[in-house]
Amino acid sequence: MKINYKRSLKFLTLLISALFISTASAAIYNYMYMYATPIGVKGTYDVNFYEGADFSNAGGTITNNRQTVTFTDMKGSNGTLATYSDPVRICNNGTVAHNVGLAFDSWTFSGNAETTLNYVNITLFDYNGGFVGCMSLIPAGGGNQTAGTYSLTSGSNGWWRVQWDILWFGNATTGDSVSITLKITVES
Repeated sequence: MKINYKRSLKFLTLLISALFISTASAAIYNYMYMYATPIGVKGTYDVNFYEGADFSNAGGTITNNRQTVTFTDMKGSNGTLATYSDPVRICNNGTVAHNVGLAFDSWTFSGNAETTLNYVNITLFDYNGGFVGCMSLIPAGGGNQTAGTYSLTSGSNGWWRVQWDILWFGNATTGDSVSITLKITVES
């Protein structure tokens, strides 16, 4: 008996294809749904920014329902430490304590700032002036880029003062600048 291999391969291919089609069409699908209705707008937040004693010296503005603060006039002299001891406060106006984290997000440099900036330290102090945490931003590396996460109590004791210390090297010029973005995380 002579076997036609070409015809047998075609037939085998056809059988395998039919098997795949029959298993695919025999599949049973179950569906799941997720609903979020309605998604509204929260009126107020427990943790907010408030002006500190150095707020206007730092060129501060607070926007977005007290959720964003911007400083446009922080400056330091070359070779001399500049301290803004109270430009902004982080306050808990809620009825429970919240875990609040302060971390570095990004920065951009202008001029030769990447080599002429020594460091920027951002330090948190509680309502009594007690140390809470600090982050040290150093362009050349070696600093820590998070102040950590700490419990912010509620009520009259529920605020932190945020201090900025800026030190440029002696060779910094007026053409050097840095823009820093920090991220604050509030656990609800």
